[in-house]
Amino acid sequence: MSNLIPSYKPNTIRFKSALVFARDPLAFIQKGFTACGDTFNLKLFRDLVFTRDPAFFKHVLVQNNKKYVKGKAFAELSKVLGKGLLTSEGDFWLRQRRLIQPVFHRERLQGLVRTMSEITADFLNELEEVRGKSAIDIDEKMMGLTADIALKTLFSTITNENKTKIYQQINRSQEHIITHIRKPFLKPWMAINGANRRFRRDLAYFDGMIFDIIEQRRASGESPDDLLQMLLDCTDEETGGQMNDAQVRDEVITMFSAGHDTSANGLNWLLLELSKRPEIVAKIREESTLFDDVPTFEQLSQLTYTRQVVEEGLRLFPPAWAVAREAVDDDEIEGYTIKKGTIVFMPLFELHRNPKLWDNPLAFDSEHFSAENVKNRSKFSYLPFGAGPRICIGQQFALMEMVLVLAPLLKRFTFEADPTHEPNMFPLITLKPTNGIKMFVK
Repeated sequence: MSNLIPSYKPNTIRFKSALVFARDPLAFIQKGFTACGDTFNLKLFRDLVFTRDPAFFKHVLVQNNKKYVKGKAFAELSKVLGKGLLTSEGDFWLRQRRLIQPVFHRERLQGLVRTMSEITADFLNELEEVRGKSAIDIDEKMMGLTADIALKTLFSTITNENKTKIYQQINRSQEHIITHIRKPFLKPWMAINGANRRFRRDLAYFDGMIFDIIEQRRASGESPDDLLQMLLDCTDEETGGQMNDAQVRDEVITMFSAGHDTSANGLNWLLLELSKRPEIVAKIREESTLFDDVPTFEQLSQLTYTRQVVEEGLRLFPPAWAVAREAVDDDEIEGYTIKKGTIVFMPLFELHRNPKLWDNPLAFDSEHFSAENVKNRSKFSYLPFGAGPRICIGQQFALMEMVLVLAPLLKRFTFEADPTHEPNMFPLITLKPTNGIKMFVK
């Protein structure tokens, strides 16, 4: 006999609950877990089950993943990302995943790390200009740095003008889609006020620019060491087939969108947290004596303590803060019935702070990721890149990037939070600061 999932009943009418959730999802979800335990259900616009129970993550993402799809939110994202790995499903997704997987093998990343290192070295020199001056918005700086890294590792020959245009177009398009997802009641107004028309115009301009870049690369006969070339060269071992221009476009945009935003936000919250932890910064600096300005590909693997700190940052502040799946059939998890059409909403933010899984869950403690603690912990307690067949394909790239940027930043500079500025954390697709993160660079 199935157990009933505890129901969370906020003291508001359903429509108002949806507004409260949209306004502050983290606080809303935390209240639900406090009231109901690790799993609860709630009807907003849809039937939802919220959970921070690792058994749900294991069941939905790994053991029974074929019974769950990404759902309507990802259908909205596909308006920008097309049928890239993040949004596609079924046999098409599986073929693309197998085709692209070799691109992210560790040995293939060596050339990309050289590009990361060059851009980071230039960034360090630029940051010298604000040392000892007024506070800067570190969010803006990290977004710019990771966008540069993403675009130059994707398109090594891109012009600065096109780089700026791509960055602006994608950000504007994503904001439009997020509004559609979070506030569906605004859709009729967006159709009237010109927002949808501007979105279509932006997307057409953007697509034209990307297809031009792809066409020029195919015609050039050159093979630079970047992700675009790796995607163009991908060949299906069984059929000998390669991706057409539309498929390459979708994967390129997915890699940029999913890559730079997550790394930037991970570094944002980490730098803010480390501004309060001089003892951790001192240990990172001690480890950083093994490189001069920026670590090489070979040196990255030696920065073991810095990697622990990055992992702890991703635990407390997971950029991709939640995973959601829609049940395509009736199912049962941990004795609970999950009806077809139910959205299972799994906030990694809460999984990573679950007091049943972590000692001192709210404390920043790099020892959470010591070799001994990692060995003794269930892997479903910590999932910053997801799990199962759809685990983030770029996780090694992201971890390398964060270590490569963080170590030289802290070796060369001290960051102090501006006491007059209080950053607000808000989860959109990623865990973003809504009003920036103001810091002094010393």
